[in-house]
Amino acid sequence: MCDIIWCKKEVDGKVCNTVNYLDPYCFWNWEGKVNCAECGAVYYIHMIQGHMYKGPEERPGEKPDTSPLYADKPLDGYTNYSPGVEGRTRPFQCLPRDIYLGVPDMVKFSVRGRPVRGWRPQPPSAGIAGSMPYSWDLKNGSPEVWEEYQKRLNSGEVKDW
Repeated sequence: MCDIIWCKKEVDGKVCNTVNYLDPYCFWNWEGKVNCAECGAVYYIHMIQGHMYKGPEERPGEKPDTSPLYADKPLDGYTNYSPGVEGRTRPFQCLPRDIYLGVPDMVKFSVRGRPVRGWRPQPPSAGIAGSMPYSWDLKNGSPEVWEEYQKRLNSGEVKDW
């Protein structure tokens, strides 16, 4: 779900007809000015909880606070402006929050305590890409996981459905 500004400004005797997409993460509770990716017209908007409260109102001669993430021209054969076009769209930096940076966990057991196949390193006998589709011999393939599984079984940590 995203909101749009469909620019209908007339430039050189022709209507701009550009759809500027406002992604909800940046414009959820936001008030300011956004530029059109095609003609550069500046629009004032005020969004509350993802809904357009005021605007879009054209503000000629003012500088924009930000740019849309993506824009296209659906009536002109779908020409578009991808994220990161200098002066037209905002760069899209797909970075996780700082709390998610770090080393991923290696999962050897499911929530119920049963061994899963997706852990690393897989033994060479696992074949291409660690695929053991029909026969998965945990005892011979990885003895350390087998021992840990037996300990979990004896302590009662492994649950049935």
